[in-house]
Amino acid sequence: MSIADIQARAMSKMGRSPASARKGYFAAADKARRNANLKADGYVIPFSQWMGHNNGPDWFADLFVDYCWRKAHEEAWRPPCQEIGVRRARKAAALGMSYRDYVLEILEHGRYPQVEAH
Repeated sequence: MSIADIQARAMSKMGRSPASARKGYFAAADKARRNANLKADGYVIPFSQWMGHNNGPDWFADLFVDYCWRKAHEEAWRPPCQEIGVRRARKAAALGMSYRDYVLEILEHGRYPQVEAH
């Protein structure tokens, strides 16, 4: 047995531990106290601090939804063919509307704007 082993055995029998062991114990106790205080305040503590998740929304889902809306918007505003686009532009000019307002009326209400007869 080395002198260090003998000293460690004597300290353990006396109920004292070396400074490094006490330091680790107090650090763990302090961390447990801080976690308990955070939990009491209502904060969510992840299982591991290395998980890298901030408990926020999934941004992949948001990107996909934005992509779907952008594609649907492009599809809705594109005329089916050139003749229909020209016809819509002529009818919009006859009604005193812009092409965009005319198409918006079709998309929103599902009907074609007509000249109102009084």
